[in-house]
Amino acid sequence: MQSSKKRTLLNICIAAGITAVIMLQIAALFDYYFDLNDDVLMKDLLSGSYTGSPEAHNIQMLYPISAMISLLYRLFRHADVYGIFLCLCQYGSMFLLFRRTLDVIDNKMCRLVAIVFEVVLSIGCIMGHFVYVQYTFTVAMMAGTAAFLVITGKGLKNRILVCLIIWLSFLVRSEMLLLMLPIAGMAWGYRFIRDLEDGDKKKTRTIYVQWAIVLFLGLVVCKGIDIAAYSFWGWPEFRRLFDARTELYDYQTIPEYEGNEAFYDSIGLDEAEVELLFNYNFGLDEEIDSRVMGEIAAYARSIKEETPMTQRIRTALSKYIYRLHHLGFQEGFEYPQTDAPWNFIILILYMIIIFAAVSKKKSGIITVLYLAVLFILRSLLWMYILVGERDPIRVTHGLMFAEIMLLLGILVRTMSLEDRKLYTRGGLLLLIVLTLVYIPNTVNVSKEEARQRSIVNSSYEALYDYMDEHSQNFYWIDVYSSVSYSEKMFTYVDNGIDNYDILGGWACKSPLQLEKLDAFGYKDIQSSLLTDNSYLVISSEYSTDWLVAYYNDKGIKIVPNEVDVVGGFKIMKISEETE
Repeated sequence: MQSSKKRTLLNICIAAGITAVIMLQIAALFDYYFDLNDDVLMKDLLSGSYTGSPEAHNIQMLYPISAMISLLYRLFRHADVYGIFLCLCQYGSMFLLFRRTLDVIDNKMCRLVAIVFEVVLSIGCIMGHFVYVQYTFTVAMMAGTAAFLVITGKGLKNRILVCLIIWLSFLVRSEMLLLMLPIAGMAWGYRFIRDLEDGDKKKTRTIYVQWAIVLFLGLVVCKGIDIAAYSFWGWPEFRRLFDARTELYDYQTIPEYEGNEAFYDSIGLDEAEVELLFNYNFGLDEEIDSRVMGEIAAYARSIKEETPMTQRIRTALSKYIYRLHHLGFQEGFEYPQTDAPWNFIILILYMIIIFAAVSKKKSGIITVLYLAVLFILRSLLWMYILVGERDPIRVTHGLMFAEIMLLLGILVRTMSLEDRKLYTRGGLLLLIVLTLVYIPNTVNVSKEEARQRSIVNSSYEALYDYMDEHSQNFYWIDVYSSVSYSEKMFTYVDNGIDNYDILGGWACKSPLQLEKLDAFGYKDIQSSLLTDNSYLVISSEYSTDWLVAYYNDKGIKIVPNEVDVVGGFKIMKISEETE
């Protein structure tokens, strides 16, 4: 017993040490970034930078986790709590992976190979996602880790841990967790089949049914709390707007005004107002509400020239087959897309497990059949996202990470002395390829991405410094002038209320934006832009003709005057024309 406790403590220390080394090494090479402005806005809502006080409604996450993070911001006002939370979720997933591998594998050589492979996986594949952090991929890491734990663990504590990870993933981003659930379900199925073979069948069935019920009841409770939290204070109306906006911008094409005049007239929009939809600055117009946005999305869907489904499936299948085996180098962090070395790792893991299975009888046949079902399932998931043409790397890499964790779980659980040579050779092959080829490539791509972001950010940093120095003013930023900024984590953390906002975006017209307007003494965006201390920020490359046309259409003659230029942005004073 004492020896077992010592080994457990030693494994915890080793896993924590490996995780810390990876984290510190990446921190020594790079600054940490929020990958997308979605995470930046969520951070601003949670921290209080948006409204002046930490908000429990951050729109994208489910309410319970938002409430918890906002509470932590109230306790630690000058900490980057959201950034710390995402990094803890990612590195915590790696710690659990290392810890469980050390616990499960008894053979020293196999344990060493498995751990080294997992370290190389962290550097050769996941590095970019550690540096440019995004909550979607973070959820995929947690879901993949849960799949690994299901296969390699046992007992009540393991089941509770898996439930907690799945529930947390669902709270952080429910849509991504639902996409990952089939992979996690396959892990649950594999372990269920193996436990049926090894123990009391009736007891095993009872345990797994209870586990599934508790897991899904937890998801229902999480969603139920979220629905209740967003059922008042204008949130139902905003969620209808949010869903309609998502449908229009993410899945449809905004109909041009020319040729669709009759439709736009029927919903009360003229050409100047429609232009706000195209440049995303629709927050200016109070008439663009959930009803109007919903009707535009429905109309866009009705006139869309749909590619026949059979053709879309053929195109997606061709892409899928190509991406399944293409082994090119990364040329950029996200574009042009490449799935290497992820797809190569998956292919080799399938081969290792199959080679080991064919030497066994009944157990081997079950394993091969299981892998066939798994491959069919993963193909259906890939086809789903490729047919829908929504395949950013935060989704595709997430899917591949989860699949690797499932396959690695099978490998780790079945590693034994007689299989040592086979597994060691397979693992070494992966290690050699990743170490000699893909790790330098991944590091170089991540460094180039950091260099490019630093160049782009220099203009934005000058702008934000300027606005901070002029705290007596308020600045409305043109949406397309704001999208290229990548905020660094853990740098110059303030969390005080920001004296700026964008003219559109997914938080536009929310109760939180109304709260922000009220904090600065404004009624709406349209009238606020004409006040003495309010300014428009727009890229020097862009014209303000659309703004003049909009106000003219409202019967207000305006004069945009450039009062300053900061880092490639024009600071414009919008004044009413005096006769």
